[in-house]
Formats: sequence, C-alpha cells, structure tokens
Amino acid sequence: MNAVPRVPPEPVDRFAPGTGSELSAELLPVVARVVERAGPGLEALLLSGSHATGEAVWVSFEGRRVSLSDVDLYALMRDEPAAARASASASGIATAAERLAWGLLAPIEVAFVTLASLARWPARPGTVELARSGRVVAGDPAVRARLPRWQPAQVSAEERLLLLENRAFELLSAYFARLPMKATAAARWRAHHAVLKTALDLAAARTLAHGELPAGAEARVARARECGAPEGSPSWLAGAWDGLEPLWREALAWRQGGARAVTDAACAESWRAVARAWCVAWWAEAPRGAGVDPWERALALAARGSLARRVRRSLAFAPRQGPAPGMVDRVRHAAAGTPPQRIHGSAVVLLLAGAQAGGDEPRLPAGALRALRALGVTSAATFADAAQETFTAWDRQLQAGERSAERA
Repeated sequence: MNAVPRVPPEPVDRFAPGTGSELSAELLPVVARVVERAGPGLEALLLSGSHATGEAVWVSFEGRRVSLSDVDLYALMRDEPAAARASASASGIATAAERLAWGLLAPIEVAFVTLASLARWPARPGTVELARSGRVVAGDPAVRARLPRWQPAQVSAEERLLLLENRAFELLSAYFARLPMKATAAARWRAHHAVLKTALDLAAARTLAHGELPAGAEARVARARECGAPEGSPSWLAGAWDGLEPLWREALAWRQGGARAVTDAACAESWRAVARAWCVAWWAEAPRGAGVDPWERALALAARGSLARRVRRSLAFAPRQGPAPGMVDRVRHAAAGTPPQRIHGSAVVLLLAGAQAGGDEPRLPAGALRALRALGVTSAATFADAAQETFTAWDRQLQAGERSAERA
C-alpha cells in the first residue's frame, strides 16, 4: 500500500482504514483496497449512501452477517491526472468471491474525483447526500468541510429523470435474477432488496419534485405520503401509486433490521407493483407536451437534446468496459439518442411493458418491439432476453461491469 504524507499535527495515521470514525468491520478491507488502488494522489476517501447514514440492509446468509446495500465511495484525489490514473487502474475493485468473503452481497462503487471536478457536477440526489452525510473513512477529515453544498431544490428535472431511469435497471436486474435458470439464494435476496430499494427511491423522487429531500428513508416516505401520487398518468396506471404503501413499510423494516426472505411469488408481485408505480413517477417527469402513447413517449424522451448533440456524443462515446459499439451503428441510431440515452430508453420501454402485463414473463407488444428496434440496444423478441441485453449494455458501457460479470 502506498504511504500518503501525513499533515502535522495529526497524531494518527490518517490513512489507516476507519481512522476517526466508526466503520463496520466488513468495510475495512474495502477501504484498504481502494486506498491501495488510489495511490499517493489520494487526499481523502469518503463513504456515502446507506452505509454512511446507518441505513444499510444486513441479513443472515449462510450463517453469517452480510450486507445487501451497495458500498458508495468517493476517492478525492489531489489533481486530475492522479484521478485519471487511479480510475484507470481501479477496474474491478473486488471480485464477487472477495466481496462475499468480506460480508458484502453488493457491488462496490468508487468515483475517483477532485474537489474541483465535484464542484462542476450538477446537483444530484447522490451529491446532496454526499455533502450532507458523507463520512471520511481515510485521509484528511477536513476535506468534508470543503465539499460543494448542493441543495435538493437545485436538482433539475433532467437529474430527477436520470434518477428514475437508473432505477429502471435495478428492476430489470431484479426481474431476471429470480428466473429459474438464474436464481440462487443470494440472487433472490438481492432481487427483493432491489425492488424495495427502488420503492424507497420513488419516495425520494416524489419529494425532489417538490424541491425537497428529507434526511433518511423514513422521513422521505412520510413526506411522499403527504405529497400524494404524481398527476397525469394514463388510466391503465390508475391506483398504481397506492401499491407502494405496503412496500414502503417493508423496506423501512428491512433497514431497521427486519429483513426476511420472501417467496418467488411474493417477489414477483412486489416487482410488478413497484414497476407500475415507477411508471407513474416517470410519466409525471416527462416534459409538457409529451405524447400519450407510451412507446412514442419513451422514444421522445430518449431523443431529448438537439440532433447535433446526439450525433456528437454518439461519435465520441467511449464505454467504461469493453469495446464501443461500432461507429456505423452509433451514427445510424444517433437520431434516437446518445448511446446512454438509448440504453436508458430501452429500459424505460421494458418497464412500460412489464407494468402493463401480467404473468411470470411480460409480453412485448408490437409498439414496444418497434421502439426497441428504433433504439438499437437489443434485438431480442422476448422480455427476459431484452431485459438481459439492455441491463448488460448499461452495466458494461455505463457502469463498472461488475453486475453483468457475475451473471455471465
């Protein structure tokens, strides 16, 4: 591990994992691994998300305590070159086997950034939370006071939409994780956790629509109840928002130590209830004037932004993992959106289809298939295959690739 210069008069090793704050034993090897990968350019490592706020979900799995909650870390580097080097060398912080050995049934997500680059980011739920509840787990504790202070009211409609679109992938992952050929005990735990996590994030999205983001899941659910259901959704989603209430109660119980295993049938019922409520929230976030046909609405939102921007970003696109889709393919589909927008739009189409259908595997209506072909991310004809391909595109091209690697 690279030593980092200490700043007098700090009396202890500032980069000893957990220095200056209480930290779950399961996270100590994570911190040590990230510090090692970051190298001498690391200024501070901050823990964010549910592990920082004390709301992470822990369950008993194979006779031991493990966490289902993602580990969200921000490695604050001294300069941009150091951040770039650390990011390039930090692919795959830990294998699934290593994470399980540490007591984690969830990914480790690390952003290598500088304070200056953080200041350029738009206000997002994650950055609001970082400034509010992020914990320095290695490095200079004074860094926390220098973080940009984003406010919930600064989170734009675009960022609220991206929050919902990213949660669509949680639901897609939860769907195929419980299919008979994929399901394991660990996958079932993760699948239901993803459903409940999305239910809570829908409460957060509802409060953000009012320029608010109360601290803690319980407060967000309480405020979302006061706000009531989003307006403007079509008749086929009537009453869908009400289906969140029992899932909010269950999700809060899970975060208070009351997690329990559920049957596949109960998980499937919960999945559809959250998918329908997700569609209500997504429908309300669409710009004024968006069409009422769900497939055309999804295509319109995927193609948001000027055509010049879509073409420019399609030409310059570089995935986080593996080779980029071919240049011809990217240009051919540029009118439908940038590569990330087309991936997100495909997930939206799939959830719109899943919310309308019953049964174990939703059917893809003709309109959904046409929309998926226009977006060009998947050519699959079944819901399960299209969900798998869309999720894999998202994980390997836009994320770190850990989730899809585990399902290979």
